[in-house]
Amino acid sequence: MNLANERKIVVLAALAWAASTLCNSQGITPLCPMLGTRDGQTVSVHAAVRSEPHDMAIDIDGCESSVLATFPGYGDNDFPASMLHEDHSTKRFIKYTSSVYKSRGSRICEGCSKYGNVSADLTGILQVATLPPGATKDSRGFIHDANGKFVGIFGWGHPMPFAKYRLIIESASNVKARKLPRPQ
Repeated sequence: MNLANERKIVVLAALAWAASTLCNSQGITPLCPMLGTRDGQTVSVHAAVRSEPHDMAIDIDGCESSVLATFPGYGDNDFPASMLHEDHSTKRFIKYTSSVYKSRGSRICEGCSKYGNVSADLTGILQVATLPPGATKDSRGFIHDANGKFVGIFGWGHPMPFAKYRLIIESASNVKARKLPRPQ
């Protein structure tokens, strides 16, 4: 990416933040920052984490649909782990989103999160699911060509795709979370 494009991204991010701040102070719902983005673009968003059974989804102010979130170097993507900024804030974000209580005796605890209300300012590479020309998507997210032949899956998520967008998180800042009590 050249310097001119990086400057445009910084200016657009600043304008989006200013608009969001103004909208929030006036009680107006801000526009979704995902609108007008393109695949491969670096974006910065404020997000609240919403854990799914198999995935980490994030909710972004103004956006109706969830965004799937993951980290470089994880098995679900082809981005190298070296892209992850392993600073204090990013490490805290990873800790808050991945820490779970362990089962004790007869009390089974599968996926019992240690932290809730996790939010942060996230920067990463956005992936946008698109349909090939002439293809259609059915209600299950399966893509079919013009002849009806199955050619792929639309979006991301497990076991079934639910997200049009996926953010490969490179860094996190302004991380907040609340420790949850151990389940009884």
